[in-house]
Amino acid sequence: MIKLPFEITCVALIFAASVLSWFIFGSYNIFIGILAGGLIGIINFKWLGSIVKGALSEGGAARYTIKYLLKFFFVITASAFLIYARLADPLAFLVGFTIIVFTVSLQGADFINRSK
Repeated sequence: MIKLPFEITCVALIFAASVLSWFIFGSYNIFIGILAGGLIGIINFKWLGSIVKGALSEGGAARYTIKYLLKFFFVITASAFLIYARLADPLAFLVGFTIIVFTVSLQGADFINRSK
């Protein structure tokens, strides 16, 4: 089985879900909701990873609080703007945002299967 990098797997699943929703529902808001939710989810996940890595490796967790709050502000602001401006469907946005959980589960299951 071909092992794809985490980001490529996420983007492929997000794009597939977005296109599939476009064909099923025919709604631009649902398409944008899944796409934007997924991309914001990936950005959130990678940014959180870099914050945690920096806080644990350098030992200065207090200064990373600002970075964490900035990340949180970005996610909330971008999400609120997309939903408030009615550019994205809220449920579709949530589906796109949680695709990363599915991808992490797939990657974790593959890792466990290979380690046996």
